[in-house]
Amino acid sequence: MPESIPSRQRALVLERHCEDLIEAIEGLKVAERPVPEPGRGQVLVKIEAAPCNPSDLVFLQAKYGALKTLPSVPGWEGAGRVVASGGGWLAGWLVGQRVASALEGDRDGTWAEYFLADASDCIPLSPKLPIDQAASLIINPLTAVGLLETARRRRHRAAVHTAGASQVGRMILAIANEAGYPVIHVVRRRAQVDLLRSLGAEHVLDSSRDDFAEQLRASCARLGATIAFEAVAGQMTGRVINAMPPGSTAYVYGALSEEPCRGIDPIGLLFRDQTVTGFYLARWLRKQNRLSIFLKARRVQQMLIAGRIATGIERRASLDEAADAMKQYVHQMTDGKVIIHP
Repeated sequence: MPESIPSRQRALVLERHCEDLIEAIEGLKVAERPVPEPGRGQVLVKIEAAPCNPSDLVFLQAKYGALKTLPSVPGWEGAGRVVASGGGWLAGWLVGQRVASALEGDRDGTWAEYFLADASDCIPLSPKLPIDQAASLIINPLTAVGLLETARRRRHRAAVHTAGASQVGRMILAIANEAGYPVIHVVRRRAQVDLLRSLGAEHVLDSSRDDFAEQLRASCARLGATIAFEAVAGQMTGRVINAMPPGSTAYVYGALSEEPCRGIDPIGLLFRDQTVTGFYLARWLRKQNRLSIFLKARRVQQMLIAGRIATGIERRASLDEAADAMKQYVHQMTDGKVIIHP
């Protein structure tokens, strides 16, 4: 019997952007929104869990590359059960299934009871995968997969990652170790060095040390590391690319420092064939075919189910509790994500 779908739903709504992050979070309000009707090739997902990612916080500040018409519901990814189809064989096949999905476009996101998704963007979930891990299936794990695949396809012998203790960093560590691919993991303090070593990291550098640049230069030369996954920006971009060998490329995929990339030696760009460019997951995914994404997502699910990778979760929150939970998350992102259960 088809599920009864209400015409209205509760959601977290952003009415205005604010550069101050705490003010932006405090501006989120629980409000009623219409339940969207799926068009052809679309499905309606009843959201069971949705994470707050750093990219969501950047969106609240109007600093994200893809913005939406306000007022709008934030939330770039989430997981739940497909309860309605707008037509098309794939959308129809997904009805009744649990899926993970991500959004890129000007429509309401996943911090709501219901979410409108393109059927082609939905990933069917294994029944063995816990919903909290399923909610974060796409952005972090597939970023780790995409960065490492980029490094391997471009024949870089080893890589540097500048947010080694982050959620993505721990996934890069686990996936790279399974593949036998060397990564130099950069962290900000001694305790994080010990943490990553306990997780199996062989090459870990503390960027707070006075000899960090010398250690990085020596490690890159020894391992042949000519690609950097740069999530910090600010001065870190220059510190890393300046210490890397000729022909190196830094892929900037985040801006945890909330500062522009700087400190880059132009001599390296001019005469040492070095490059600084961007890695945007949505753009990378658009270049993959449907089967390739499905296989990568299945591999990620298997690793999550086996416990070889995991999304750390610090707090679970209802829609009413979400803003308070996010303010806490801002100050301790390394401890784990906020997962919203509408």
